[in-house]
Amino acid sequence: MTDAPDNASDLLGELAAKLGAARGDTDPLEPLDLASRARLLRIARDVAHATERQNAPLAAYLIGRFVQDAIRSGVSQAGAIDQAASVVRSLIGESPD
Repeated sequence: MTDAPDNASDLLGELAAKLGAARGDTDPLEPLDLASRARLLRIARDVAHATERQNAPLAAYLIGRFVQDAIRSGVSQAGAIDQAASVVRSLIGESPD
């Protein structure tokens, strides 16, 4: 068994690297920067509070897939997260930030 990372940031960085390696990617996955991580966690919190809590991690997964596809098409990570946040707000009936 390997040593556990010291904090969540290390865990996410290590997870991104290992997932990329598992796929054989030469271009490794990049973990979210702190601002994007905070934004995604706020979105997940909003989903959990406005719907069944179990929807939060699944919404984060779907948003991650959306962000990945958006980045591949030339949208910035921040822009894609903003788009996802807007969609979530419209679904749960909240006004923009």
